[in-house]
Amino acid sequence: MKTDGELRETNLIRARKERIWYWDTVKFIMIQLVVIGHFAERIMSFDDPTFLSVKLFIYSFHMPIFIFIFGLFFKEKNFLRKIWFYIISGYLLKGLLCLSWWAITGKTSFRLFYDSGVPWFMFVLAWYTLIAWLFRKVDKRIVLAISFVIPLITGYFRAVNDFLCFSRMFVFLPFFWLGTMINPNDLLAAIKKYRKYLLIPSACLIAVWLTVCILKIQDVKILIHLFTGRNPFSSQTNGLGFLYRILTYAISFLIGAAILIVVPQRKIPVASYLGRNTVNVYFWHYTFILIILRFLNTDTLMKSVWGTVLLLLIAVALTLVLSLDVFNFPLKNINKFIMNFKKKDGRS
Repeated sequence: MKTDGELRETNLIRARKERIWYWDTVKFIMIQLVVIGHFAERIMSFDDPTFLSVKLFIYSFHMPIFIFIFGLFFKEKNFLRKIWFYIISGYLLKGLLCLSWWAITGKTSFRLFYDSGVPWFMFVLAWYTLIAWLFRKVDKRIVLAISFVIPLITGYFRAVNDFLCFSRMFVFLPFFWLGTMINPNDLLAAIKKYRKYLLIPSACLIAVWLTVCILKIQDVKILIHLFTGRNPFSSQTNGLGFLYRILTYAISFLIGAAILIVVPQRKIPVASYLGRNTVNVYFWHYTFILIILRFLNTDTLMKSVWGTVLLLLIAVALTLVLSLDVFNFPLKNINKFIMNFKKKDGRS
């Protein structure tokens, strides 16, 4: 028979495990959508309404949620080593993709300080780690307000672009900083407390937004370039780009919050376990997409429903495979080396 103290300790351990599984589940869902989105990008026409609907829906929340979770669990310890890890990982990914493009198409390019493709995420994480350390003693509410205002202005300047990933860094900064202001345990406790009241409204909100993305795509596709984070305001905004930016922030926040409420807090077989390795999936997935599509006749497959389903299943299977521990290489090794590296005088 356990004492009250032992029961409380057991419940606390169980709660911590639930928190770990919950966030891993969320991350797995998001990385699955990343892979599906990039898969669709390679097999569908950019003007295809179906592709536009998929891209608008996924881009409206998947990276904001990822970056919010990064901020949620951000720790200042070893900040400089973490920056090096993200920068080295980013350039390694750039090199991998350049090699992949060259092997498949015979053509490639490498721009040292610009990035419009997948590696941007790693470089932005480096920026956020540095920003969090630089402003660690500043009132977080002030930083959040400033981080929200800056993208309302930078969208008017085409010079704020893929150079050093400045555009995406500014656009997604509010989500990261908001994460640093929230205790993950308190957030999950709040979700648990109010989930029974918010579950149905949240599911309805997601369904309504998905319906809008499908049925009204021609009316709302103007938002796509804003959700990517890397583009200046379109001329179609008629000088009101800052209002469109506020609208996209509102959509990302509401849909993101709704998804966090809808995702089950219990352990989900496979998904919760594999969600530990989302960074590894992100590192490898685009190269594997290029390789897979090199050997598939996607034009023929896309002409039939079953062919489209097959391509979707391939994207899902790719996420599952890349989530296995065997694909921890090389990021795990790089991280271990950087975190354990010591200077010759013995000081870290």
